[in-house]
Amino acid sequence: MLMELLIKNFVLIDELRLEFQKGLNVLTGETGAGKSILIDALGLVTGGRIQDDYLRDSSQKALVEAVFDVSQRGDIRHLLEQEGLYEEEEDNLIISREIAPNGRSTARVNGRTVTINTLKQLAPYLVDLHVQGEQHHFLQGDAYLEMIDAFNPQILPLRDQLEEEYRELQKLTRELETLRNNEQNKLQRLDFLEFQIREIEQAQLQPGEDQELTLKRQRIRNAHRLNETCQQVLACLYRNEEGGSAYDLLSAALDAIRSLKDDDFFVSLTEPLQDMLVTIQDMAASISSFQNQLDFEPGLLEDIEQRLYTIEKLKSKYGSSVDEILAYLQQAYEEKDQLEFSSERQQVLIQECAKWQERYQETAARLTELRQETAKILENQILNELIQLNMPHIRLSIQIQQRSTPGPQGMDQAEIWFSANPGEELRPLARTASGGELSRVVLAIKTALADTYQVPTLIFDEIDVGVGGTALSAMARKLSQLAESHQVILVTHAPQVAAYARTHYLIQKEVREGQTLTRVRLLEGEERVAELARMLSGESITDITLQHAREMIAHAAN
Repeated sequence: MLMELLIKNFVLIDELRLEFQKGLNVLTGETGAGKSILIDALGLVTGGRIQDDYLRDSSQKALVEAVFDVSQRGDIRHLLEQEGLYEEEEDNLIISREIAPNGRSTARVNGRTVTINTLKQLAPYLVDLHVQGEQHHFLQGDAYLEMIDAFNPQILPLRDQLEEEYRELQKLTRELETLRNNEQNKLQRLDFLEFQIREIEQAQLQPGEDQELTLKRQRIRNAHRLNETCQQVLACLYRNEEGGSAYDLLSAALDAIRSLKDDDFFVSLTEPLQDMLVTIQDMAASISSFQNQLDFEPGLLEDIEQRLYTIEKLKSKYGSSVDEILAYLQQAYEEKDQLEFSSERQQVLIQECAKWQERYQETAARLTELRQETAKILENQILNELIQLNMPHIRLSIQIQQRSTPGPQGMDQAEIWFSANPGEELRPLARTASGGELSRVVLAIKTALADTYQVPTLIFDEIDVGVGGTALSAMARKLSQLAESHQVILVTHAPQVAAYARTHYLIQKEVREGQTLTRVRLLEGEERVAELARMLSGESITDITLQHAREMIAHAAN
């Protein structure tokens, strides 16, 4: 659940720290006091977009930081481990979003920089943010199917199996289509491949051959200078007609040392000098061998030039080195085999596609049946919740229809049809329900799904707008009921709802030194009573409204 929220330099907030508790957390205040600012701030840590007016002081950075308790959430820990963000023996998850004056933002999870996409991946595990005016987004597209699938634990494993079958079927279908497309140009492509293979094979290339030939060509061109250098080095190191080579000098030094066998110091020099002599002998042998190789046959340079010319021509077509040309040759062999046996492969793929298509359809049919059964049960539960929300005449139907094309989630699409009044026909919910009706439907759905809903924190921004009278009282009770299994954070103008709060914050505007700031204060005791009285009657608070506020709090507590 959300434990703490820190906000700095954000819209009308200079610095603010809020602590939230289990159960129902309520934020109240006058219109325009800044309640929605807190919702916007929460939206940022879940990957929301940045607005131009978020920075209160445009020369300073803005910061939003949220602390979540994830001690009981193995699924979140697993996701964090996959992203390399999990801290051992750490029960808290800290998400922050920093906005620089230039408009760029930095997101962090447990102090490590992450992408905005990572925040969006984490968000569904942490909070369900329901913003005023976005009810339609909650009830669009695949959201209906997600609700049905989440309601029945038997569906999700079957849906995973179906998704795997769909991926395999798509892979095989793409391969089959590629082979069929290639069939049209098969003979032309085969002729071309055979020409390329023959051209490369005739060259009889050896791995690394171009590098060896280039080196040999260089040595042939420099043979005279290399030979002279060998002679000079050998004379210095090993054999010099006039004497005085390194070998001669070291030998003389060794003879001198051997005459002093009684002195330990000179005895210790014997072995190193012998090693030096052996090293010089080995080096001289290597130089002599290299010098012998400099005796090249006449015409060898011309042969090498011709060979390198042939290789360069192949490089211009098939790769920048002999190794790349040989790799291309191997690919050509494989493609030629595929084309020659493409008819046989197509027959195999047709059979495989038919097999996986049958599997997919069988699984999809079972999934459709389960969804239809589940939809009826969920439909009844939502209707029961709506009756408790003072909508006794409502009719609601969750309809499972066949998609025009199969997909990874099956062959189903779902839609909620709705009628609020007797005698009215059922119509799609998103296009029919009023704002107040839609708010109650959303709340009914979330309450019906409460036992299977894994998101620990539900955040509502004025979900009670457009609802009044006994319906509002029913909504207040329903929100309180939902708060028994989830942490609920609610922005509201309704005293009937605020009366049920376990934690109550008042949001106010304050003018200081000509600047408007948003302040938040935790209300307890008589301060809370006074706020409910203000919500009931505005500025004219009387003993009667205060008494009414106390009665509302007492009634909610009971």
